[in-house]
Amino acid sequence: MRINTRFTLHLALGIILWILVTGLGILIILEGILPIIAITANEDFEGLLVGWIFVISTIICIVLFGWYFGGPLGFIMAWIYQLSLENFKQPEGLPKIYTRKGKLRKRYLLYQEVLQHLQSLSMKLQAAETERGQVEQAKQEWIAGISHDLKTPLTYITGYSTLLLNEQYEWSKEETHSFIQEIADKGQHMEDLIQDLSLVIQLNSADGTFLLDKKKQDLVEFIKRIVANISNNPQATDYMLHFQSDIPVLDVDFDAKYLQRILQNILMNSIIHNPQHTDIYTQLSDRGENVEIHIVDNGVGMSTHMVENIFQQYYRGTTTDSSSEGTGLGMAIVHKLVKTHNGTISVHSEPTKGTTFKITLPKK
Repeated sequence: MRINTRFTLHLALGIILWILVTGLGILIILEGILPIIAITANEDFEGLLVGWIFVISTIICIVLFGWYFGGPLGFIMAWIYQLSLENFKQPEGLPKIYTRKGKLRKRYLLYQEVLQHLQSLSMKLQAAETERGQVEQAKQEWIAGISHDLKTPLTYITGYSTLLLNEQYEWSKEETHSFIQEIADKGQHMEDLIQDLSLVIQLNSADGTFLLDKKKQDLVEFIKRIVANISNNPQATDYMLHFQSDIPVLDVDFDAKYLQRILQNILMNSIIHNPQHTDIYTQLSDRGENVEIHIVDNGVGMSTHMVENIFQQYYRGTTTDSSSEGTGLGMAIVHKLVKTHNGTISVHSEPTKGTTFKITLPKK
């Protein structure tokens, strides 16, 4: 029964009950009590008496109606006010609205749906508050990590620059080249960090309108070239990278710059977070209107917690004992860039059994 129907029914029954009780009271007093106490009432006295009985019963009825209908409303308003103060705990009087058997008391049953929705809202707000706190903590940790990541290479750059500028020493050509190479590497690292930050800001502020430069290209040749380039990366020397495709040519509309970023991030993560001699397969399949890219490794795998949070912004997970050198934005960027291609990405992983990333992209 809907709440408005239930409210009308309860109100109608209350009014009928009030009329019956008032009429019965008048009848009992006039025909029962007055004759017993030997009081003879004339018409004026009876009229006055009926009027008083009516007024008194009306006042009692108003008080009872206020208690019956207004009491639960007062409780609901107090609960809403408590929620507006960001106090998401259960109100103190909540247990009292239930019977010992756990059912709502009669007058609260009138607002059953409202109370259920309030309880659901309270739980959702409490969960959102908890999640917001976790995100804020992750954000603070991430800011501390980014500050450290920017400060560390800057310290190297300052240190090597100071050494080169020190006129008390004469550095050999090899030493000078080594120092300059370190400065260049650290500078590149800082540039990568800043580019990640800039890209995330663009993706976050784009609100679904991030512009891609999509062109029809052969995806087979494109991925083959990326895998070959990463195989030549010094960090990939001791890893086995493979590429497999079930067709020789596959024309797909995509943004080459950002798809390269997606694949590079995942492949480099597979290298950085797995031990040497790990096999890493990149597999491409034609699925009619879509294409599927699987990046599979037989490395150390990830914990459930890491899988659940890997695409979260600010999350800096690592499968090794060493601290992560990433920005905590790489996989969040991957997730956002896949979405801008109207695609999907998922990950399946088990500790000691490896990890599989699955990317699905529309051909157009």
